[in-house]
Amino acid sequence: MNIILKIKKQFSGTLDSVALANMKRLWIQYVLPQWKLLVISMIFMLFFGALNAWSVSMLKPVFDEVFIEKHREMLLRIAIQIAFIFAAKGMAYYMQAVSMTKLGVNFAKKMQVDLYDKVVIQDLEFFNKNNSETLLMHFLGDLNAIRDAVLNGVTTLVKEVCSVVFLIALMFWKSFDMAVVMFLLFPIGFYPIVYFGKKIKKIFSNQQISFGNLNSILTQSFQGIKIVKSYNMEGIESKKVRESANGIADIQIKMAKNNNIVSPLMEFLGGIAAAGTLAYGGYRIMHGSLTTGDFVVFLVAIVAAYQPMKSLANLNMRVQMGIVAIQRVFKIMDNSPKIIDNITAKEFKSKHGIIKVDKVKFGYVPDVEILHGINLEVQKGEKVAIVGDMGSGKSTLINLILRFYDIKDGSIKIDGEDIRDITIKSLRENIAFVSQDVILFDDTIKKNILMGKPEVTNEEAIDAAKNAAAHKFIMGKEHGYNTVVGERGGNLSGGQKQMISIARAMLKNAPILLLDEATSSLDSKSERMVQEGIERLMNGRTSIVIAHRLSTIINADKIYVFESGNIVESGTHKELLKLNKHYANLYKLQFTHN
Repeated sequence: MNIILKIKKQFSGTLDSVALANMKRLWIQYVLPQWKLLVISMIFMLFFGALNAWSVSMLKPVFDEVFIEKHREMLLRIAIQIAFIFAAKGMAYYMQAVSMTKLGVNFAKKMQVDLYDKVVIQDLEFFNKNNSETLLMHFLGDLNAIRDAVLNGVTTLVKEVCSVVFLIALMFWKSFDMAVVMFLLFPIGFYPIVYFGKKIKKIFSNQQISFGNLNSILTQSFQGIKIVKSYNMEGIESKKVRESANGIADIQIKMAKNNNIVSPLMEFLGGIAAAGTLAYGGYRIMHGSLTTGDFVVFLVAIVAAYQPMKSLANLNMRVQMGIVAIQRVFKIMDNSPKIIDNITAKEFKSKHGIIKVDKVKFGYVPDVEILHGINLEVQKGEKVAIVGDMGSGKSTLINLILRFYDIKDGSIKIDGEDIRDITIKSLRENIAFVSQDVILFDDTIKKNILMGKPEVTNEEAIDAAKNAAAHKFIMGKEHGYNTVVGERGGNLSGGQKQMISIARAMLKNAPILLLDEATSSLDSKSERMVQEGIERLMNGRTSIVIAHRLSTIINADKIYVFESGNIVESGTHKELLKLNKHYANLYKLQFTHN
């Protein structure tokens, strides 16, 4: 009992209260629900430990009865018993390994899904602070470390402790006094385990951060390969990768040094124990107080206990890595989104699509205001345009209407309902959004059009594509609607990608349409084709259009001119030209340039 308390004290000494709470939470939420597999596995681990000790004890009759006493008739019986023991050991090992693997796969799968469910509901602010490469490290590196820690932790702790306990019991049975000495020396071997385990925890944390940095560098380099090549930046990017890789290599070398130092220490302690046992046992044999068979069993029990002891030594290293990973994953899981439904939020279906922005103030960071009391109104079926210089707050207003962020002061209402009083899901179901930065998934054209509405028919998808002027180019592809667009739509032109995004919005058939510079990055020919689709998309819908090219919004019902977070003037195209102020200057500058 004393030794167990010492071991527990050594291991718990490396865990702070947060780490212990996280481990408890992991067990309650993810491991214990698999209790049947856990119990089955532990039973077979117990059998394995008992059979391991039994196989060692069989050396006594082999030496005393067969080799020394020459009882040949026992040879076959002992051989059959040994064969049976090892067959049973193999079966016990197989059953516990399969059970633990199933347990690990099941809880890791649940953790992956739960982690994704927590991440996907986060606000845009969260994704601005956590890049995709860092998040991927949580899903891949951290979850693998957690699974490895749990599987190896349970398997090693139960199986190897059972083996050690049974072997120690065997030692006491064969020679009580020699076992007492071994038993008292046993805890000494755990001090280096604890010491190097603390160092491993810190090194592993640094390693995960370094892997995330390297992933970030590689992802940005590959995604921006055109810029890298056009600016002859290959050497610069290679230097970044080399420096990051060198840093990871240094960390891994430190990890290897600390991880592998325990094994030689255990070898040294095991050698001392074996040498002492050999000397003392030989002395007792010569004085007739110990049989050769008992001595061999005791000596082999020490050797047999060495491997599980070594596994227990390495266990702390794996546990420390798992603790770091658990803390990182739960930190993400425990992050609460700021943009959430109010307790009294209700479902909403817009009947008119009337939008009223009243004295709205907003800033992405405290004390830095982007919008300064904006007032704007869009009536049913109206087409309202927003123009202004870059950074004037145009896209920010769109983000607020979609409730990607919450306003600081003022209100935004749709059909008289404050958007903070309706559910986020129903709010966004009433809005179709088309942006300049088209996001397509590495899937077929059809599935990208059906995104968010997979239940619609093929005919509806084709009609949406026709209305977006996309059907012709789609049918020109070898596989038509089953053409894979590639990562970020890399197999399509800018105009084609934009047409697919418009078809997607067509299919959504929402009463409100938000367009954020949907044609600004297109050439004239592509713009004309896309503009046709946009005109059809806006028909009968309340539309807010952020426009860079003023030629696309000349026919707007009303135009608002933004400057430094303020609306400086508003009116129709003709009215604003007559004012001969901000809008007129923008118009003249753009068309004079053209």
